[in-house]
Amino acid sequence: MSLKNIIREGLKQPTLFRDEGKLSIDYTPLDLPHRKETIRNLAHLFKSLIENPGGVSKKVIIIGPAGTGKTAVVKRFGINLQEVAEERKVNLQYVHVNCRRYKTSFMVLNRIIQHFNPKFPKRGFNVAELAHILSEDIFNKLDVYVLLCLDDADQLISKEPSIIYNLTRMQDDSLNSKQRLSLITIAKGDLIKKILDPSISSTFQCSPIHLEKYSSLQLRDILKERIKEAFFDSTVLNESINLISDAAAESGDARYALELLWLAGKYADGAKSLQITPEFVRKAINNLNPNISIDIIYDLNIHQKLFLLAVCGQIKATTKAFIPLSSCQKPYQEVCEKYGLKPRTFTRVWYSIEDLMKSGDFLRISTTQMEDKAEGGALVGLNIPIEILAQELRSEIENEIKLRGDE
Repeated sequence: MSLKNIIREGLKQPTLFRDEGKLSIDYTPLDLPHRKETIRNLAHLFKSLIENPGGVSKKVIIIGPAGTGKTAVVKRFGINLQEVAEERKVNLQYVHVNCRRYKTSFMVLNRIIQHFNPKFPKRGFNVAELAHILSEDIFNKLDVYVLLCLDDADQLISKEPSIIYNLTRMQDDSLNSKQRLSLITIAKGDLIKKILDPSISSTFQCSPIHLEKYSSLQLRDILKERIKEAFFDSTVLNESINLISDAAAESGDARYALELLWLAGKYADGAKSLQITPEFVRKAINNLNPNISIDIIYDLNIHQKLFLLAVCGQIKATTKAFIPLSSCQKPYQEVCEKYGLKPRTFTRVWYSIEDLMKSGDFLRISTTQMEDKAEGGALVGLNIPIEILAQELRSEIENEIKLRGDE
């Protein structure tokens, strides 16, 4: 088969995806679960931009770890605020600048001007000239107000802290001039407040808005909303959602959760499966997390290996992401009998494997409060595909038993 025919065949293959783009980090959904209170807070802080345009310049810092929705919140707020302003006949424009891409004051100012004049040259002016053009030729001549977002601003401000001062004091040369620019700065940590000169830091009218890590339950809500847009109905099992949300809850990173979902969908498509099962999620976790190593099983004693093999069999039989720990007792005894070994008490095995579960390498305790919790006790799951782990465990157990027989 020619390469072109392989590509044509791949394009014809059915897919579970309705729209992959809805899982992209560049996509900003209309609804943002568990961030409405933050948007309500921003609306309160910036309401004067609508009620009294030009009266005062507002500045706010939003801080939080990666994947906590900082960019999505500000983008959705900025877009919606611009639409509300238009309804009120206020010429307000939202401008979003990613400082990872636009790394200097010159590049930031040029990007703002190009928002209004896409043909504006990228070279030929210095920073002072760009600031003058922005103030006189854009703000005043167009009679426009701007809500500017400096996203991922940590590095830019650490190198050029004066950019905040220059942007926020742009209109100070004229007496009683209209305040044309308001600012939202997005950063990952509190360092941004420490590196700013007090005269600049004082321009921010409130304490930083902190966005905390998402919990497992919050991530599950986010995933369910995004699945409606990204996948066809009934193609993503609830068990798979639970496993993704639980895996991502350690970092509280929604981006990681969405990346796991996308990759699990790709694995399901590749297998021509009609649904995304937990096994495809395990493959995605194993692929995206290079720190998960199966080599750790070589250091386990034989009963720990037997217990893990029992867990593999029980999860495979139920097709669930997590199973009650108590349900593994009988399968453990059966695995011991299969290999002609006397099982230990379940409590003894549990204590010997508890540290392994806490490490989260490939055996995890669920942090999600799922309905299955009612079945009793802790819920356990795997981060590594079942067949890969089970095959390695069987080989290790058989080798260890053989060595015992040769002694």
